[in-house]
Amino acid sequence: MTDPTLDELAEELAEFDVPEKKGGRSPREERIIVGFEEIRRFVDQYGRAPRHGEGHDIFERLYAVRLDRLRALEDCRSVLAPLDRQGLLSGEPVAAAPTEAIDEDELMAELRGAADSNDITELRHVRASAEKRAAEEIAN
Repeated sequence: MTDPTLDELAEELAEFDVPEKKGGRSPREERIIVGFEEIRRFVDQYGRAPRHGEGHDIFERLYAVRLDRLRALEDCRSVLAPLDRQGLLSGEPVAAAPTEAIDEDELMAELRGAADSNDITELRHVRASAEKRAAEEIAN
């Protein structure tokens, strides 16, 4: 039996070698990319950038905050620039939705109507003490 050469041994052991990493991204960069891809999916689905505001879905508001933060950080922009096919990073930060202008006269009229119809001492939708005692006596 002949002794194997070094080349033959290296060939046999090569299949057990640890594969080299591809991409070489840090875990932080991977998280940044995954977060940006979620924002891109939102834009693909709804056709607009996520917006702030009470009237919007919680995920949309989270995406809007995340997008603002990604725009503000230079290192995030450099990582995401090749992936930004929708131009999200170059846009202005998404402003909060404008609040409705409240007409003071209409508001006062509504409040006057509410104050006239309800007395704070008048109990509604509450059983009287006598009814409660009667129910307890029947139960015992």
